[in-house]
Amino acid sequence: MEFLSNNFISDFFVIVLKWVFSWVNEYSVAIILVTIAIRLLILPLDLKQKKSSRKMALVQPKLESLKKRYANNPQQMQKKQKELYAQEGVRPLAGCLPMLITLPLFFAFFGAMRVLAAEQQVWFILNAQNIGEGAYQLPSWLWVNNFWQPDSGLKEVLQSGPDFVAFIQQNSSYINPQALHMLREAGLVTFDPTAGLQATEAYTTLASDIINFNGLASARNGWFILPILAGGSLFLQQKISMKQNPSMQKQGKMMLYIFPLFSVYICVTASAAFSVYWLAANIYALGQVLILNYIYKKRDEKAKEGIVTEGS
Repeated sequence: MEFLSNNFISDFFVIVLKWVFSWVNEYSVAIILVTIAIRLLILPLDLKQKKSSRKMALVQPKLESLKKRYANNPQQMQKKQKELYAQEGVRPLAGCLPMLITLPLFFAFFGAMRVLAAEQQVWFILNAQNIGEGAYQLPSWLWVNNFWQPDSGLKEVLQSGPDFVAFIQQNSSYINPQALHMLREAGLVTFDPTAGLQATEAYTTLASDIINFNGLASARNGWFILPILAGGSLFLQQKISMKQNPSMQKQGKMMLYIFPLFSVYICVTASAAFSVYWLAANIYALGQVLILNYIYKKRDEKAKEGIVTEGS
């Protein structure tokens, strides 16, 4: 599954995020701006999916009538269903296209956040070691003490020695070899052919000094707020979408809960930076659903008023 998050799309996102950051000087703002830009780019597909979903919802009563009429003749039922879809201009698979595009973007952005988190955390440690207290200020964001760590009450503000080594090993493909060399030259990590990569006492002392400098002794990195908001916003978005589409209600009840829970898990284990992206994407999608539903509701009301006027 590594190829889903480590590919040319994730590399492109890293470049774009760094470029936007050079203008706004705040990664959280850069992430939100890029997220909105991505959603606007795929807006035509979202509109096409919404149009397809509405057609499916409108054709449901006729489809249920066919199911009752041809309950004992499945082949005839399939034939009549195809004819009904063709007559009403319904394309059932059209609603899957946005999902097929959104999922790769989700994984690619996840990979981009891993790259940035790896780079930022390693260079933060190196700068703190080389510059001293002038570089001890943690990259906090609202209630999150370290933006590149998860918004979690179970995570430390900075990794312990073993966790730092595990982090480097897990993200070795994202970390510049020069940075790894500098970590060894600074005496923060050592490599032994038998024991492998190990964090030194110098790293432990440095991490402790940074935490104390920021007044965060014994503090956790967050409060699970971003993961909960991300999962809740996705649940609400899906709930509203399913309410407007009866076919989704029958097929997607399990997904209504699985996707938000999966979203919470990913955000709890990934950096707060990724949680900001996923929450921003969900809020945008939720707002888009509400606006489109309002527009279609007004159109339906006008259409009904027109029919009543003609009939009177």
